[in-house]
Amino acid sequence: MNVLAIGAHPDDIEIGCFATLAKHKLDGDNIFGVIVTKGEIGGDTEIRRKEAQEAADVIDMQLIFGHFPDGDVRENSELITFLDNLVKKHKIDVIYTHSLNDRHQDHRAVCRASLSVSRNVQEVYCFEAVSLISSFTPQVFVDVTETFGYKISALRKFDSQVERTFVEGLEGIARYRAAQTRLPGRLCEAFEAYKILRNENSPKRLELFDLRNQVKTFKKIISGIESDETNNKLLRPLDEEPSDYITPLSSADSFFDENFQKNQPKPQEIFNKENASNEKEVAINELKKIKEEFVHYKKEMEKVRKEIKGYRAALLLKKEIVLYKEALEKARQAEVKSNEN
Repeated sequence: MNVLAIGAHPDDIEIGCFATLAKHKLDGDNIFGVIVTKGEIGGDTEIRRKEAQEAADVIDMQLIFGHFPDGDVRENSELITFLDNLVKKHKIDVIYTHSLNDRHQDHRAVCRASLSVSRNVQEVYCFEAVSLISSFTPQVFVDVTETFGYKISALRKFDSQVERTFVEGLEGIARYRAAQTRLPGRLCEAFEAYKILRNENSPKRLELFDLRNQVKTFKKIISGIESDETNNKLLRPLDEEPSDYITPLSSADSFFDENFQKNQPKPQEIFNKENASNEKEVAINELKKIKEEFVHYKKEMEKVRKEIKGYRAALLLKKEIVLYKEALEKARQAEVKSNEN
């Protein structure tokens, strides 16, 4: 799937849904992020841009920057066109954006514009922010215990916003959301579900149905080759019609005259049994090869599944190591500053 997260300012996406985006990434989805403003009110734009890019790199999220004024984002045709072009270009399936209940005017404007461009998007979720009021009513909870470290790692890239980000408090919010879903000791990100589309016409489902239909067709062909009743039909040359194999009436009781019967080709001229036998043997050998390939394919797929599982586990362990290293480095820097003072 192609996933798009839309934030008004640098660090909005990280606060609202970064751990969920990390789960998408581990599942093999393509992640795109768009920051509508440069965040000039919150500090130097170049520094904020650099911090946002470093945070996005934690999960290899492709980041797009807008040019709209911080503090004065309007839900107008310019913003809607900007977002709509991104949705179409990247064929977005899922959108994460701000909540309409947010107290920040930029957040509300971005949300309304995001909802406007979600006409052909299958799923739209509104994420939680520290500027939200109590009317935020989530219906979707995502267990992000294993990927919450990615969120913290990304937020720590925003050194210029340490006093504004409230990083430590975000874990408390995540624990509270997990408790709401009866998952004590876990961490969850919560979302308001604006749109969840489940239909049989979505591209992914149609692709799946097409593959299933192909499998059914191959099963019929294979079972047909194995069946004596259908061998002749399946082994006939493709450029000849079935009617060519119908044995003409040649019995003594036939109402056709003798001259007509004499001019008809003999049965052995219509279908050479010896050739049919050879073709049948070739088909059976091919069938054996196909079955062997199927067995090999299943074994390879099982290996791939195990490798992917191991890959995800390795990523989580590597991220945990990175977090430990970052914590140690910060502790070392704090100790150096303490000694200098």
